Amino acid sequence: MLKIDRSELDKAIKNMVAMYADTEKVLADYEEEKQVLINRENGFKERMLQLQKEHTQVLLDRDSSKDNTSDYIKLSKKLTAANDDMQIIVSLQAQLKEDFKDLKQKYIPIIRDTYSNDVSAKNEFQVNDTIDYVKYELLNAIADYAKEVRKLQLPIREIVGDEFLGDSQLMQENKSFQRAFEFDSTYLSYVGDLGNSVIAKNHVLSSISGNLHPEVRKPVKDVE
Repeated sequence: MLKIDRSELDKAIKNMVAMYADTEKVLADYEEEKQVLINRENGFKERMLQLQKEHTQVLLDRDSSKDNTSDYIKLSKKLTAANDDMQIIVSLQAQLKEDFKDLKQKYIPIIRDTYSNDVSAKNEFQVNDTIDYVKYELLNAIADYAKEVRKLQLPIREIVGDEFLGDSQLMQENKSFQRAFEFDSTYLSYVGDLGNSVIAKNHVLSSISGNLHPEVRKPVKDVE
C-alpha cells in the first residue's frame, strides 16, 4: 500500500562504480613502483645463488689444485671476488628493505588524502535527513488513513450511540456490542515493540489513532 520510491537511490548506487577511482589509480602507481623493487630483489636473489654455486665450485677446484701454485692463486682471487660480490649483494638487500619502507612512507599520505576525498562522496546520502523524511511521511500516512476510518465511523456511532449505547441496561446485557463501538475500535491494528527503533513506539501509537504526534514534524527541507 505504501512504497518508498528508490529510483534516484538506485541510480546513485549504479553510479558509485567509480567512487574510488582516484584511490585505485594511486594504488596502481604504488604497485608499479613496488614491482620495480621486487624485480630488483629477485635479481639480487638470483645473482646470490649463482655466486654461491660458483663459490662452492671454485673452492673445490682450488682444493684439487694445491700443487699448482699458479692455479691456486688464480682460484683464490676468484673466491675473494665472489665473496666480495656476495657481501655487496647482502648490503644491497639490506638497503632494499629500507627502499620498500620508504616507498610505503611516500604513499601513506597520498593514499590517505586521496581515499578521504573519494570516500567523502558517501555524504551525498543524507542519512539523518532521509530517516526524518521517511519517518514523517510514514507516520503521517498512517494518521491520515486512521483519521478517515474514524471520520467515516462518526455517523454510524451517532445513531448507535443514541439508539443503543445510551441504554445502560441494554448494554449490561450486550457487552460485546458495547465493546465493538468503543472509541479505540477505529484505531488501526498495531502489534510490536519497536524498542530502539528509529521510529518511537508512542509516535506509531499516536498515528494509528489518527493523530500525528506533536513531536513528529515535517522536515524543513525535502531529501533529494
